[in-house]
Amino acid sequence: MFTFKSPHFCISAFILFAFALWFPSLFTPFWGDDYFFLTQAREARLNGDPWWLPFVTASETGFWRPLSMDMGWRFVEQFLQGDVFYAHVYLWCLTLLSLFAIAWFAFEFARAMQWPQPKLIALLTAAMHAAHVVTYLPLHWVAAMNSPTLVLFISATLALWIALPRLQGGVRWLALVILPLLQLLALFSKELAILIPALVVVLAFFLHGKLTYKTGDFIVWLLCVVICLVWLYFYKEFTPSHHSAYSLTLGKNLVINSLSFVAWILNVPREALRMLVMERYVLGAIWAAACFVPMAIVYWISIRTLKNTLTPMQWLTALAFLIIAYGPYFLLAHQSYEYYAAVAIILPLLLVARALVLGNHLKIGLLLVGVSSLIAVQGTRSADYPAVIERAFWAERQIEFLQQEPINSPLLVSVANEHQFAALGVQGLEWRLNLPKGSVILTHECAGVANAKQILVQQHNGNFAWNACPE
Repeated sequence: MFTFKSPHFCISAFILFAFALWFPSLFTPFWGDDYFFLTQAREARLNGDPWWLPFVTASETGFWRPLSMDMGWRFVEQFLQGDVFYAHVYLWCLTLLSLFAIAWFAFEFARAMQWPQPKLIALLTAAMHAAHVVTYLPLHWVAAMNSPTLVLFISATLALWIALPRLQGGVRWLALVILPLLQLLALFSKELAILIPALVVVLAFFLHGKLTYKTGDFIVWLLCVVICLVWLYFYKEFTPSHHSAYSLTLGKNLVINSLSFVAWILNVPREALRMLVMERYVLGAIWAAACFVPMAIVYWISIRTLKNTLTPMQWLTALAFLIIAYGPYFLLAHQSYEYYAAVAIILPLLLVARALVLGNHLKIGLLLVGVSSLIAVQGTRSADYPAVIERAFWAERQIEFLQQEPINSPLLVSVANEHQFAALGVQGLEWRLNLPKGSVILTHECAGVANAKQILVQQHNGNFAWNACPE
């Protein structure tokens, strides 16, 4: 029965809380890479490029993500008219679809484990993922649309692999046909999808004795491995260069990324870690602890509840899922974000959901997760520069200032803080001020530019102001 004390009421209230946590994201401006992709999509439209072209041509970004990025941005620019509000609504839709896929995966997993109330566990898993810090940035940053797209296809693929042994007849044959297609769609969304076959093996070990795969299933799994290898060949062909921040190296970055990964799993936001690095130790430590402690208590409750219900092999395979699902991000030279752990966190949250239901700890568990997420997400939105969300709003304030000013072409811009300016960039200025491509020139002086009367200069406080050019 649906009462104020029922589990379904508690989860429904938590889902409303998650949506409230999401709500401000609808009003985040475009920033950073958004303008690059908007410009690229507009040029593709004006050139009459077919939508399938990115699937067979080299990428300008260093990443080959034709489905999640190229097609996604064509949709935003062409059908949504480049409107930032509708772009965020599109992100909401992608995220909701990914949460449905997570719920499906959790349901199939719980049913395979023969746990009571699999639907409740599935709903709870998706609800906690919705509020977790791994979900917040892609809702605020359109350029991160690849994350919910990846989560959607990986979760759906893994769910179908778990469901496969119990399917029969035509439905089973349909699933065997769909699985390689889902694998391919995931690969066209983000590189991490190459690890799906490994995750399938890990889950098979966790569910050992619960599932019985047939020879045909193994053949399809091998086909998916071949698809991954073929994709890898073309990925290397279509990504001849990429930013050094996304290089894979083996050094102290492995330790840094491992510690960051632990932080993401425990709901500690990137901006709290940045404060610690930037010597704002006290504030960073307090913020990190306020996010960490409630989430750590939830994990502690869950481990105590499940310690006698799972075998040592299952605990090891759960750990293996965590590590494999984060995969290459351990080796990243720089640029680690919370949403990189969006796939890895799914199984831990599923086990937490099982524990909260089994141990009758649902209310306290959701309260602790909610407190941790509120502090993490709202704190990130409120953090001062160089926090990413504040950079986005800094860029918007500069645009609002410039839109009240007469703009001449070429527009000379002197940048003092490249990190801050990257939230807007040359393409952002050209896009928002309706300037022709190439009309924004980065320079520190007017000399050599014909008819230059003024230069836009970044001041010490980070904001822009006009300086007259010497006659």
